[in-house]
Amino acid sequence: MRRDLNELAGVEHDVLVIGGGIQGACIAWDAALRGLKVALVERDDFGAATSANSLRIVHGGIRYLARADFARMRESIRERSALLRVAPGLVEPLGVLVPTGAPGVPGKAAFGAALALTHALSPARNRHLDPSRRIAAGRIVSRPECQRLFPALNTATFNGGALWYDARMTRPERLTLAFVVSAASAGARVANHAEAEDFEIRHGAVRSVRILDRLSGARHEVRGRQVVIAAGPWTEELSGRAGRRANLPGGDPRHALALNLVIGRRISEVAVGLRSSAASEADPGGSGGRFLFLSPQEHTTLLGTWYGMADPSTDPGPALDRGAEVLLAEFNRACPGLGLAPGDVIGRQWGRLPLKAGLESGPSTSLAERPRVGGRNGSCPANLLTVEAVKYTTARAVAQEVVDGVLASMGLRQRECRTAETALVGAELSGGDLPPLAQRVLYAVREEMAMTLGDVVYRRTELGDPPGPSREALGLAAQLVGDALGWDEKRRAAEQASALRPGAV
Repeated sequence: MRRDLNELAGVEHDVLVIGGGIQGACIAWDAALRGLKVALVERDDFGAATSANSLRIVHGGIRYLARADFARMRESIRERSALLRVAPGLVEPLGVLVPTGAPGVPGKAAFGAALALTHALSPARNRHLDPSRRIAAGRIVSRPECQRLFPALNTATFNGGALWYDARMTRPERLTLAFVVSAASAGARVANHAEAEDFEIRHGAVRSVRILDRLSGARHEVRGRQVVIAAGPWTEELSGRAGRRANLPGGDPRHALALNLVIGRRISEVAVGLRSSAASEADPGGSGGRFLFLSPQEHTTLLGTWYGMADPSTDPGPALDRGAEVLLAEFNRACPGLGLAPGDVIGRQWGRLPLKAGLESGPSTSLAERPRVGGRNGSCPANLLTVEAVKYTTARAVAQEVVDGVLASMGLRQRECRTAETALVGAELSGGDLPPLAQRVLYAVREEMAMTLGDVVYRRTELGDPPGPSREALGLAAQLVGDALGWDEKRRAAEQASALRPGAV
């Protein structure tokens, strides 16, 4: 996978995708697989923001049963299966336990009916899946089995639990990268650290986009017959630069902060859902009734999710500090046996998620439930589409819809989408031990477009796993990356300092 902005600027592409998070990566992969000439640019590194900081659970949509929203539940089941099929080395089954008996939690009979209906609605969930990646049927479990799976559950209120299976992304940042690498293998031209600065509009259409190479400072004009902006919380700002006239209700915030905490030990053998007892009108997630989840990783546990409001023009640090305190307190109230203290937290993951903001029914300050696909109307250039996803799980399906629309807009016949069946490059099941770290660092530079030390540490290797890299490991990686990219000592030192900064992820 080569990074060459001169090459991107040298031809007109069928589709220019701006934004290399999971949504932009899925669009580039789908379009390239359907034979379109694709360019993908990302301001920072691929998947460096919200896409890398999810709770890592691929939900099958059991929560939609309470609303009888069977269409969304089937979509979630289908997309969970697709990820297990195309990326079995990065997505695996995950048990999910909800203890029953506590106030506000459905009882065993209700959960038993829900699990039976879930099973009936998902007859094809294991189609073409490796045996190790198949999703087992859910079941009701006894109190002793609950305690075996989740030893911290020591309250007298619970009487057993419901256990079902979803999936877990082992490394969301590498899964996003696998979509990008796959797009490049299918002919897409991709570049990270390449920022869309300005748009040339002629005759009501985007003719080219000025791209700043943030590593060299050079600027390039990149052309695309269709332009898709999939830049997460920056989508609205970029579409405004492209001439899109905002047609949104004014005054309301557009995004919420979302925070997960990393605990420095493995608390349970399965993910656990605990009912939140806190209530706050300021919580976009609807606290006081929603479920909190703890999700086991290899040696740590993720706790999530706290949601809060914050002005995007201000430092989110103080809000995240408050959120961390609130989230720990909520988990301790829901399960006193956890006994969590601030010293148990070894890392944070956070991002920004879209709010309804008057675009969906319900309170404008609650989390959006539907992806936003806009464009092709009088408020924006004719060949511009904007996309903002709400769930990592369904990004592939949203991309399919977007590429269908791109083909129609270009007057091309529809071509079959194959992204639900085609294995991703670099996401295969591993047959043995990983190569030595030094070898993987060099591979990240030579084959995976790692251009900074942070790219290698936080999104290509496990060096950046909480609590973060040691200075010795960082120094060795800086030496290897610097030798490969021709850095002088000043640049090596600057890269190390940048990678050690809080929030460097």
